[in-house]
Amino acid sequence: MTSIETPTENPTRPAIARVQGLKVHFASKKGPVHAVDGVDFDIADGEMLGLVGETGCGKSVTGRAFLGLIPQPPARIAGGRILFRPRRREDTSEDTPEFRPCPTCKGADIVCATCNGSGYDTLDLLAVKPRTMRAIRGRRIAMIFQDPGKALNPILTIGDQLAEVFLQHASADLLADIGGTGDMGGLAAGAVGRAARQESGRLDGILSRVPPVRGHLRRLRAALEDRIAAALAETQISNPRRVIRSYPHELSGGMRQRVMIAQALACDPDLIIADEPTTALDVTIQAKIMELIKMLQEKRKTSVLYISHDLSLVRRTCDRVVVMYAGRVAEVGGVREVFAAPRHPYTRGLLDAIPRSGETRGVLASIPGTVPELVSPPPGCRFADRCVHVMPECTRVNPTLQPLTPDQSVSCFLAHPPAPGAAHKEPELQET
Repeated sequence: MTSIETPTENPTRPAIARVQGLKVHFASKKGPVHAVDGVDFDIADGEMLGLVGETGCGKSVTGRAFLGLIPQPPARIAGGRILFRPRRREDTSEDTPEFRPCPTCKGADIVCATCNGSGYDTLDLLAVKPRTMRAIRGRRIAMIFQDPGKALNPILTIGDQLAEVFLQHASADLLADIGGTGDMGGLAAGAVGRAARQESGRLDGILSRVPPVRGHLRRLRAALEDRIAAALAETQISNPRRVIRSYPHELSGGMRQRVMIAQALACDPDLIIADEPTTALDVTIQAKIMELIKMLQEKRKTSVLYISHDLSLVRRTCDRVVVMYAGRVAEVGGVREVFAAPRHPYTRGLLDAIPRSGETRGVLASIPGTVPELVSPPPGCRFADRCVHVMPECTRVNPTLQPLTPDQSVSCFLAHPPAPGAAHKEPELQET
């Protein structure tokens, strides 16, 4: 049995998810690429956590690992766990047997220190069965992708694509909306679901002519359209009924991204993975989209893992930040603490490279050197060859993430000198 304790970097909120020693390798002709190599961080309940780093550092691979979206092969989960504790909710029809009750409170509606009141035991997202992962995707954990032009199906209307989310994960709620239960309601829900996926056949045509089913179908379609329109309106789309009947190519980039946000929030997930959701947008629209995500996150008290390379957006929208470099975590802490007093040389280099209004510097600072080869990564600190503060132990011993203050942890010997003769040892994952 696994457990999630209170995160060390944010002791005031319980953790809804914890990444422990995550390792993801990709096969190549030269050997396995250590894309993610021992990543550890927590996501607190109701917080917006930024995951930053340059291209190729492993941040998107880390985010996709939550939902089992890493293609295997060529990838391979080489180690670690992603622990997730679902929130308590009234409708449990989508839950599978792997959604076990908390061993302490047995799922009772009480304040429990073990499960933080969720009533659930912890799930390891890297070990759950495919059926359980299908129940988690979209309903418990949702994802906002980088490019909505590629994520949205070009041959289906926006309404059809959002309908599939509701029918897959909220069919019980839809039937409750129309007061439909029993066999007739189930037949109607199945027929509408197949219609949304453009799989309607002869049987559905016959069913639609049966008066009781026809009545359920009519009410179910109306309830479904109302839910879709409400979801689109929540993302500040001015004419949701028109957008429902539109195809993706008929919408602007910003509008398509709002549709993606509505799709992610449709079933009120516990956690959203936002993988650079503004990369494909104009600069003028990026800030508006991030303000919208932040507003909806605070309104729904949803946890968000915001993956980005834009430090200015992370600073404005996130509560805490994780800085990754070459497949490892360099620094973790509150946004104010990390941006005001970065303790890892790589974090300092990133922040020094940001242009600031009012300054008249001719040339922006840059980090010398290049990212190390991840096929045969060097021993010790991955940043050692580029660091101006490098010490002999940096090239021999891998610095582990250690707390510096209650709000900040860093993987650097400048902050945590190693003991004489220390050698790196991989931390063991403890079962409770």
